[in-house]
Amino acid sequence: MHCLKSKYALRNFILVCLSTWIRFDAAAQQFEQFSHRGGRGLMPENTIIAMENALDFGTGLEMDLYLSKDNQVFVYHDDIISPTYATNPDGTLVTREQAAKRKIIDYTYPELKSFNIGIRSNPEFPRKKNINATIPLFEELIDSVELYAKKGDLKKPSYSVEIKVPEAALPSMYKQRLVDAAIKIIRGKNIGDRVIIQSFDREALEYLHQKYPTMKTAYLVFIGQDDFHNNLKKLSFKPTAYSPFYKLVTPDMISYCHTNNIQVVVWTVNTREDIGHLKQMGVDAVISDYPDYFLSK
Repeated sequence: MHCLKSKYALRNFILVCLSTWIRFDAAAQQFEQFSHRGGRGLMPENTIIAMENALDFGTGLEMDLYLSKDNQVFVYHDDIISPTYATNPDGTLVTREQAAKRKIIDYTYPELKSFNIGIRSNPEFPRKKNINATIPLFEELIDSVELYAKKGDLKKPSYSVEIKVPEAALPSMYKQRLVDAAIKIIRGKNIGDRVIIQSFDREALEYLHQKYPTMKTAYLVFIGQDDFHNNLKKLSFKPTAYSPFYKLVTPDMISYCHTNNIQVVVWTVNTREDIGHLKQMGVDAVISDYPDYFLSK
């Protein structure tokens, strides 16, 4: 009788362990990881070579979009040509005085492409490779990474695309034109099911949801804004994801979002320990400057 009880106890223990493993494995499969600006800790940010490198680590691709003076959708982050890492066409360094004279959206795309944004060192990212790189068109970047994934027999990439609105004073027409142009490219490339569009700008998100309701959306929030309850109430719709700066994440936030069928996508997490901790907390996705930090030790 004692042996029989032991047998059933062992069976039940195995079943509990197995069910726990299954739940853990399912959660692990749902967890997504994105390389911030293509993984700017390793490669020149928001460039094709960075995005391809991120694919080698098996991550999704996070990037930023603007609309140029000649109505081209290009991939870049800052609202000016960066004096930190950009080089002029003649090889001289972009200075702060030069950069301050002109906003990024006031350049035509041929002008933007003439800058080298990869060759200079960036003291913030000592492991970044210094290599020639230019500002890419969004359409060009998609074509390149899709082909790279196909040739390398890699998983088709997921895209986390930010609609950049660095100034609240930018007119509604600009935001709408950028959204329309980006969606046209996304649909033309047939990648809509692999794209989530994010923004700090609620007006841009409202327009996106109203005109393209099937597109996945993420509401970006930073320190200094309201708590997650009030932030979500500021939207007239429920976004696919709530995307806070990682230090804002709490168990209550995760629980509330998941109860309301909203994912939690966290940025920008740059230590292995923080990535592991947030994953254990139950966030749905993490964005990091270092794609290699997603690899197991």
